Amino acid sequence: MEATRRQVFGNVDALWQRPRALYLVGGGWILFVCWFVGSLAGLDKHVVHNRPFLIRSQDVDAYSQQILLKIPAAAEPVQLFQDATVEVKPSPEVLPMAKEFYTSNFSETDTSTTIIFNVFKGRPKALAVQLLKALTQKHVSPPEVWVMCFNSPMEKNYRHVVEAVKRKYPELAHNVKFTVSDFNYKFHGRFLLAYMATTKYVLIVDDDKAIDGDTINDYLKYMKIQKGVWGNNGHRRAATFEAYKSWPRNFSGESWAEQDYLSGMWFLEQSWLEYFTSERVPSWATSEDMHLSHVMRKYLNLNTYAGRVAIGKTLPRKPKEVQATQGSALDLREYIFDHELGRGNKVVSVVSPIQTLVYAETVGDIDDYLAKLDACPSSNNSVPVNVGDANQTEVSGPWCDGGKTVAVFRGAKEQDVSGLIAAAEKLCAKTKCEYFSVKPNIRHGIRYFNMREGYGQTMEIPFQTGASDVLMSLVGILNNVLPEAFFVPDVESMSWPETDASKRNRLQIYHRTVLLAVDIHRNSKTNGKVIDGEVKDEWLITDEFPSGMETLIWQRGSTEDPVNYPS
Repeated sequence: MEATRRQVFGNVDALWQRPRALYLVGGGWILFVCWFVGSLAGLDKHVVHNRPFLIRSQDVDAYSQQILLKIPAAAEPVQLFQDATVEVKPSPEVLPMAKEFYTSNFSETDTSTTIIFNVFKGRPKALAVQLLKALTQKHVSPPEVWVMCFNSPMEKNYRHVVEAVKRKYPELAHNVKFTVSDFNYKFHGRFLLAYMATTKYVLIVDDDKAIDGDTINDYLKYMKIQKGVWGNNGHRRAATFEAYKSWPRNFSGESWAEQDYLSGMWFLEQSWLEYFTSERVPSWATSEDMHLSHVMRKYLNLNTYAGRVAIGKTLPRKPKEVQATQGSALDLREYIFDHELGRGNKVVSVVSPIQTLVYAETVGDIDDYLAKLDACPSSNNSVPVNVGDANQTEVSGPWCDGGKTVAVFRGAKEQDVSGLIAAAEKLCAKTKCEYFSVKPNIRHGIRYFNMREGYGQTMEIPFQTGASDVLMSLVGILNNVLPEAFFVPDVESMSWPETDASKRNRLQIYHRTVLLAVDIHRNSKTNGKVIDGEVKDEWLITDEFPSGMETLIWQRGSTEDPVNYPS
């Protein structure tokens, strides 16, 4: 025992006999490490409290955030910066050679107007009456007056009338222009040429439509009540199989009312016509009236209205055989109206019964959604209906309570459009989605929304053109339908078989475009509907921000619930 104790102390003595410098260095190193670690801890606190930091990995889960960053599971996110309103003082650009630029800058009190008459086979006496009233407008500056005569067999008769009126009003003769062409630009030509007017307003009038001396002034009064496209004869679509309404016949108790489109006369700001050709005209044969109202709503959020202007005024009637809209043109107009619904038009007084919209890039997207519907519990909640070879699992989720469901798709040239339409009609039949907007008795069921990206043409268009086209159309569709749910397929791990070597990531680009449309829709006041003065579902028909739509991103082939796209 004594020997062992002596051995231990001997070892200790041996240690003390080693160079003391070695121990001093070791101790100093330990102190340095302790100081360095403490400094890092202090620096970490300083960074956290004084500078924001980002976790850039998309794969960091909640658990790792709690462990690595020491964030409590239920903690609210720390507000690193206070919200602030940016300072903006609007100012226009000072253009060099500004007088040579046409910027459509007019004062609020400017009443300058160009009146455009279009003549073809109407009565020359009717033109004489129109011109006399146009040159004697009261309470406004003298208007410019243009007469359009496109390939008319009665050109000489109309020219004689114009010259006679000029002689009657020599002081205003310089304001009257007679435009002749041996090509028939038909109904759209007057709107295209009206874009070259240099007045604040334009008034476009059919050859069988009467005006009076107060027409411009009356429209200006209405424009102060509500900005938009104004006329005195309009049409409002009806809900399923009800009688449509026309202004003024069916609006005896109102001084003005919103319409789906006008006929015979249109009063609007000239600069708005820039958007008349922002979208391809569906047909040169008819429907310039529908097209005008459609593009005004879609691109400018401007609606169409009819008021009590020049009501009861008449002109010598033109022969019935030269009236434009008759026969097959009526059917064509219905197909055009359907087309423009797919392009984002709004039906003024028909509330869509659609509860769910499903965006699809491929037929497989709709088929997958149908499979999910088939795998939902049956109506008695007892027997599940399962289809498909790979997945026989009963599912539940928001698609099971989606109600009437409609597919919306781009309809681009690289897509299987016929297949998408067939699949969309299956989805509509399964959810009983079909509805109508009737005028007058021609019934075209609405079963899907085809945006016809690129207007259904075969030319190759770049991504920025196609995406902006889809963006505008989809925002309009969301505004018109106001669905409760909008399903978008997840495309993160999918790719499109590109045939154009100059493009890639097509699905991802359009996926982001669709979500941007959702953001715009959520943050823009609804261009509401008019339900004959009745109050129904306030958020549907009032001009408020839409708050009732849930956007859900779902994965094909998965029974997992979709991911909610945050507002």
